[in-house]
Amino acid sequence: MDTQGMDTQGVVSGLAERLRAWWPVPGIAISVVDRAGESAFVSAGFANAETRVPVSRRTRFEIGSISKTFTAVLFGVLADEGKVDLDAPAADHLPWFAPSGGFRPITVRHLLRHTSGLVAGADALPDATARGYALRDARTWAEPGELFHYSNEGYNLLGLIVEQVTGESLADAMTGRLLRPLGMRDSAARITHEDVAELATGYRFQRDDRPPPPSAPLAPAGFFEYASADGNVLATASDLGLFARMLLGRGTLDGTRIIESERFRQIVAVPADSASSTYALGVDVEVVDGHTWLTHAGGMVGYRSYLAVDTDGGHGVAVLTNAPGECPVIDRFARHVLAVVQGAPADPTLFDPERIPDAQRHVGVHGTAPRQIRVEATGDDRLSLTSDGVTGRLYDSGDGRLVCDHPGWSAYHHSLDGRWLYGPESLGPGPSAPATPPHALAGHYRSYTPWYPCFSIVQRAGRLHMIAATGVEAPCDEPELIPLDDGTFRVGADPRLPERLTSGPALDGAVLWVDLDGCRYTRSFRDQPEP
Repeated sequence: MDTQGMDTQGVVSGLAERLRAWWPVPGIAISVVDRAGESAFVSAGFANAETRVPVSRRTRFEIGSISKTFTAVLFGVLADEGKVDLDAPAADHLPWFAPSGGFRPITVRHLLRHTSGLVAGADALPDATARGYALRDARTWAEPGELFHYSNEGYNLLGLIVEQVTGESLADAMTGRLLRPLGMRDSAARITHEDVAELATGYRFQRDDRPPPPSAPLAPAGFFEYASADGNVLATASDLGLFARMLLGRGTLDGTRIIESERFRQIVAVPADSASSTYALGVDVEVVDGHTWLTHAGGMVGYRSYLAVDTDGGHGVAVLTNAPGECPVIDRFARHVLAVVQGAPADPTLFDPERIPDAQRHVGVHGTAPRQIRVEATGDDRLSLTSDGVTGRLYDSGDGRLVCDHPGWSAYHHSLDGRWLYGPESLGPGPSAPATPPHALAGHYRSYTPWYPCFSIVQRAGRLHMIAATGVEAPCDEPELIPLDDGTFRVGADPRLPERLTSGPALDGAVLWVDLDGCRYTRSFRDQPEP
């Protein structure tokens, strides 16, 4: 597809339809803006797939973690008002918050930058204050400011600080200082039953215990209220486009200054010593082809969104969908749309799920009989997997792993790291590691939290790994469980990581439940996902 001679609306519309043809995206709304206004609005698909209600300009979506950018700008406004010092300890405003571990106190800035050392969180508690108080004496293993570790719990604490310094609810403080001045009339700073008029129905994958191929069926995700600062905003695409234009204006929209220019500069400034992350205060700051991009993804249960603004190129894109929240292809799509509206050629093949990045390196025979697979190239970066005389297709999951529709090889993600990794399997040219006695923790675990519903603990080459097939807040790197002296397990190899898994009692050699940072998961009656 070539943009030359075609209007922006038509090009973006064509990309959206191609995306929906390949991926489970029930509905999508896209706002393309520049500093002067909205240059294109595109909608496709359905706000409700069962009733066939189409997405319209008034359709609202939950924007998930893009709310963190709103929270950061709100803190900039409150700093301009003299109500908060970004370098003050969080405990100055939340006196019950007394985590241990670091020599320095956790400041507001640390929370905004995800360098507090706090856990990522799985939203196990629905109330913001209860969630925050549960961290009152949290233990951290990284000095504040030392390690970037994305934390929803840190942003939840920021919302509680807003309420303390303003005497208002987070929703009222954000509405009065951001939404109303920006003219975001169809948006809200909380998600309640009273605020959901025109809200698109969110969708999740029908099965949450296996990696979903692109053709995986969906089901309505169900609605629940939400008011924490890590994901409290619902918006239309055009309203989010207004926020994007404010970012393009470096704190100003149509002559109205929302935040002082020097404060805005501080929000989008990445410290020179930040080698591990491009995250500033509530926003990713990237250099793309010499241009500065401000970006943030947003995942909620039933919604995936992305905001991208090129402050040098002068354009921004807001993409909102009611696709499952763990669909990173939406991020890739939005970034490509921003590039296209600034002159890059449109390339819908970027969203082809059968095109595997660096496909050729996966080709070969992995494992030894009787547990062996043959991976072959089938043209144009496509791959097939054959085992036991049956052939399936491999797909790009968007997070560095692969998904397969082979009936015997579909229960886990696939990845290649010297050996072919699949659940408990580690397949290479030589024999696998010697078999070890089954560990009492190995099995499949489930909770009722919609953010991180289930995971498997597998024994791979003598080590325990935690593997989640789906879940907005679930890790996608299959972290190793490291046994510690206190009887707990650290989730991940880096000793600075804060997540901890605690084993419950065992019955007949199998652990009955585990605790993951305050959220209990019980062994499922289906001990392992079936193919």
